[in-house]
Amino acid sequence: MDVLDISLSVLEWAASQVGKSFNDLASEVATGKGIDRVLEGKLTVRQLEKVASLTHTPFGFLFLQAPPSLEKPRLPDMRQVASPDPLGPDFFEVLEDVLEKQAWYIDYLKDIGADELSFVGKYSPSAKVEEVARDIAKVAGIDTSLKKRCSNPEEYFRALAERFESIGILVFKNGVVKNSSKRGLSVSEFRGFAICDSMAPAVFINGKDSEAAWIFTLAHEIAHIWIGESGVSDIPSPKDFREADKIEKFCNAVAAELLVPQDEFLALVARDGILSIDQASRVFRVSRLVVGRRAFEMGFISREEYGSLYAKSYKQAGSGGNPYATIPVRNSKKVTSAIVKSTMEGTTLIRDAARLLNVTPETIVNIYKKNIRAHA
Repeated sequence: MDVLDISLSVLEWAASQVGKSFNDLASEVATGKGIDRVLEGKLTVRQLEKVASLTHTPFGFLFLQAPPSLEKPRLPDMRQVASPDPLGPDFFEVLEDVLEKQAWYIDYLKDIGADELSFVGKYSPSAKVEEVARDIAKVAGIDTSLKKRCSNPEEYFRALAERFESIGILVFKNGVVKNSSKRGLSVSEFRGFAICDSMAPAVFINGKDSEAAWIFTLAHEIAHIWIGESGVSDIPSPKDFREADKIEKFCNAVAAELLVPQDEFLALVARDGILSIDQASRVFRVSRLVVGRRAFEMGFISREEYGSLYAKSYKQAGSGGNPYATIPVRNSKKVTSAIVKSTMEGTTLIRDAARLLNVTPETIVNIYKKNIRAHA
């Protein structure tokens, strides 16, 4: 079997992209004396394929003489958890994937003569929290009747996502890199991010997170859109609660007010004569975590009690399900619909559509057929 000479600096770079040492990578690629040959940069094609797979590196990059000087698209890191895990290759691949879809959709909107969205960057972080929350609710049509139509937080999350997409915000929720079930996203790295744009702002929710956290993350990222501040976010732990960055603190407050308005919360407590986390969760159609956060902010529960709810929120959600229901959620229902429509009209090549949605061309056709039947 032919042995190829590969640049050691490239191999070391590839290993570092996934937090490995070159020695560790060599041990995973070869055994015995073969490890020494890998450490000398002498690898077979099969070993190179394994390196590419283990390090999530494009195969062709491994033949470069020096590591590529890639400018990774970056967002302001606004995470509040103390010493968060470094944002790794999976995060950046997801970010690049969302940016590509967002760029395609912006071009699509320009082609059909769409207008810019007036609410993007409408307020500053010095605005009144209640005013911003009221404006979000008004623009998106979020009211008590919407909550009453949802039987639980999961249904309310879906309803909110649909409302936000209906006003022009792209909502992505995915727990894996693109469509790879073997590459689950890390909750300890991030829980969501927002990318502001005047025509097609986008928010991403880490679907590997617990269902209890999805709804607050969604509301938090929407607040980012309203103040025109892109960023990567998490949910602060009790010990980080009062140390948030100004923008994050503001977005947290807006999200809390949007989901659990202070006056309604106080009225509920006054009516019942006691705070019941479970009862409030049912009334507001949000998780116990969101209610607990609001209760802690207002002094109804201790830091320790909120800490207990926070710890439970790290229970990860499951995966799987009907792919034809999952694909639009992973890729934004609005984007998916536009791509499939453009493909069936002959404007977008089916292979390009399949690549954008990380599916096969056959799946594009099946999504279209299912949509036709659904509207028949």
